[in-house]
Formats: sequence, structure tokens, C-alpha cells
Amino acid sequence: MKKIILILLFFFISNISQADFKKIKNKAIVNNPEIIFPIPKNLDKCITRMYVNKGNNPVLPIMNVDAPSGYGLDNRFMYALKKFDNFKRPCGGGNIEACENVKRVILDWAKADAARRTGPSDHEAKHWNDTLTVNLWIASPMMAGYSFAKQSINVSEEEDKIIKSWFKKIVKKNQHLMYELKLYKQGTQAVGVPRSAHNHALSSAISHMQLGILLNDNKLLKKAFRNYEAAIKYQRKDGSMPIETRRGGRAMFYQGRAMTALSVIAIIAENQGYNIWDYDYKGKNFHNIVKFFIDFTENNEIVFRYAKEMKAPGPAKDFKRQDLDGSSSSHWGWLYAYATRFPNHQNIQRLKKWSVNYKDLNNYQRKIISNFDNVLKRNAGTSSWTVVEPRCHFTK
Repeated sequence: MKKIILILLFFFISNISQADFKKIKNKAIVNNPEIIFPIPKNLDKCITRMYVNKGNNPVLPIMNVDAPSGYGLDNRFMYALKKFDNFKRPCGGGNIEACENVKRVILDWAKADAARRTGPSDHEAKHWNDTLTVNLWIASPMMAGYSFAKQSINVSEEEDKIIKSWFKKIVKKNQHLMYELKLYKQGTQAVGVPRSAHNHALSSAISHMQLGILLNDNKLLKKAFRNYEAAIKYQRKDGSMPIETRRGGRAMFYQGRAMTALSVIAIIAENQGYNIWDYDYKGKNFHNIVKFFIDFTENNEIVFRYAKEMKAPGPAKDFKRQDLDGSSSSHWGWLYAYATRFPNHQNIQRLKKWSVNYKDLNNYQRKIISNFDNVLKRNAGTSSWTVVEPRCHFTK
């Protein structure tokens, strides 16, 4: 019966207009409780083998978050995620032993009341960095991992309560949806754009969405749609994202991460029976954002006019040299989802043409084509912005 409902939902929600999206944003419910990303029936594209054991791979709880007040996050949690991924990725492929380890790690962190953020919620730089640290490297990946575990192994009612209470605590404490903040003002390329479209806010929205599914809470599920809408609605006509593309040599670095975050929201919504991929606001849609990214790879100068603002570029001080790692799933995760859902779209047809003329491409084009050609063949690195292994859980 549930499969029939999902099929009907997909049938009626396509080519989504502003009015259609508004209905989803206001009326969406959790149709598949606790199933954030389903474990695929066909595991050919998934990691199923666990290459480490718990003794050689301790994921010890880190008690307090202490990100820098300047650029950067608390990298101790990134290292913890890398170790946790050694269990979570094969658990996402149905490995029972891996799922037992996923539950064990999460329960340890929950009982220890780990990942505590003690700083104020005053939107200073440290607050931004602390909250992203937890949402990106702990809350989202661990909730996805727990969903995989619940699909594969038994969890006692007592343990389930402890874990979900901790998830609720860290998501709430690290809430950074930015609804209460004013629009960006004059003096920036992002003037007039709501801060809820920021990549940090999108990361927080993903955590809220996942928590809503685990707790069967419709209100939490729907929060992410507001951030998704803001990011789509306030893109420029050329498809560039104003908040992200002003960031110097990391303009496209952050546009790619925001695109991956939007893809995660769309896929999680899809797993609950809602297609938001085609949401369109006066010609502004996800396809247009993808087009700008592809346009950039062909002519990188199109981002210079925005990137020269040099807003928090981190180590990438030269806006004319865009820092875009060719293998990072954070930058390219969206492509796994997009290429397999829209194989006939003109954006993908354009990449297909480039794919047969590799020797004539510039460096940025080669990076996108390398990823495009290997979407169904190559596993990604540590899942941070993608939350899960994209080849297994993003591709159709």
C-alpha cells in the first residue's frame, strides 16, 4: 500500500510550480518514518564490506565543540566522521556487523552527551563554525547511519530513546536555520538575499529534516523546504548563488557545496514521496544553477565579477584561481543525483558532448567530465556534505 502511495505522489508532483511547492512546504508529512535513505535492494553500487573492526577503529566521543573564531571548523569532528564512515558506508549497503558498530558508536556518543556546544547563539563567527561542525560532521551523518542501522538490526526501546533524545538535543542546540536574521544589506554582492539560503543554513536544514523523519515529526521535516526555496528563489538569473559566489577563490567551492546540500534535501524529500527537483520560481530552478556551474567550467571568468568581493575566502586569496578539488564529493555530489535523474536535460547533453572530446577541454571541464564519466563507477570520499555515499544513495 505504501508503494502505491509513493507512486501516486511522484505522478502528481512533477514540473513543480511555485503554488505546488508551497503546498509541499506547508502540507508535507513523514510518509516513511525512520527511513532517511533506504538501503537499496540492488547493492551493486554500494560499499558492502567492512574493512576495519571496532578495535582498530575507535570512534571515541568528543565532548565539547571548539571551532575557531576565524575561518574553519573543529577538525577533530571531521576525523571522527572519517572513522565513523568506515562503519556507516557498509551499513548503508546492508552489512549487519557494520550496522551493529554504527549503533554502538552512536549510543556511546549519546550516553556521553558528546558534541556539546557551550558558546552563545549570537551569530558571531565561532557560533557559525561550531554549529556547522556539529551539523555537518556529527548530526547529519550519524542520523543517516542510525536510519540504516534501524533498517538492518534490532535496537531496544530504551537504546532508541537515548539515541533519539541526544539527536534532538544536538540538532536543537546547533540550530542555525537563520530565519530570524535580516536580509543581506548594501555593500555585498548578496544584498537583498535571505541568510536562510546560506550553505550553513542548508546544512542545519538537512539535520532538522532527518530528525523529523526519525521522530515522525512533520513540522521538523518541513523546515528544510523553506531553506531550499530561499536558495532556489534568490539565485541570480544566470544561476549563480549570491551568498556563495562572492567568496574569492572559493566561490565555486561554496556554490558546489550548496548545490550538494540542495540535492540532499531533494533526495530525502524524494524518499518521503515528494519531488521538489523541478521547483521553479519565475525561471529560477535547480537546472539553472547547474547551468551556471557548467558555464563556469567552460569559462571561469564568469564568476570573477562576484568572487572579487573576497568574502571569507579562507586560504584561496586569488579569486581568479578557483579552488575546486576534482575528486571532492562535497563539490561534485550533486552531479551523482542530477546526471542520473535528468539524463536527457540539455545540461547533461552538453557534458556528454564534452566527454568525447576530452583532449580539447580546459582543466575545470576535465574535472567535471572526470566526475561525470565515473558517476556510476567510482565511490566518493568521506561523506560530509553528501551525508551518505552518493554512488549508492544518490544515483537512480
